[in-house]
Amino acid sequence: MSLIEHAIVANRKSAEHHDPSLANKPAPKIAILTCMDPRLNELLEWFDIKPADADVIRNVGTAATEDVVRSLMFSIHVLGVREIMLVGHTGCGMEMFTEEEFEKHLHTQCGVWAVSPDRFHFYSDVNLTTQKQVLKLRSHPWIPSDVVIRGFVFDLSTGDLREVTSKDAG
Repeated sequence: MSLIEHAIVANRKSAEHHDPSLANKPAPKIAILTCMDPRLNELLEWFDIKPADADVIRNVGTAATEDVVRSLMFSIHVLGVREIMLVGHTGCGMEMFTEEEFEKHLHTQCGVWAVSPDRFHFYSDVNLTTQKQVLKLRSHPWIPSDVVIRGFVFDLSTGDLREVTSKDAG
């Protein structure tokens, strides 16, 4: 059975016990930007945050891209989020290539050069990259100055969460 078929069967069973209050307007307290890496799928559980309390925005490399900002604008200005937590992690696949190496990899795999996106956001230092993403969001004119924005690195080998400060990134 494929995982899609498995999900359909599991949904039929879980729908019998579905919480109808999920249809109410969401009221998250925090937005968490993190990587799409499946090893982070239990992040809310590890942080003891209820799913209804968090907007979790995920992309490869925890990059504060235009689409992330688009999502954050809704979280902040419509849903009332007042805290943003960026969570990078050790061992991220975005440390495997440079932009140029990945474009060559795609060309080899697909036979054409990358057209879009114009940047993939590869990096070599998770601490520096996390801090840069925090600064990128802090400087955005649509994010009010009273919204708390903090950056962290989650160590996959130890489970430790460490805050990244500008001192760590310099």
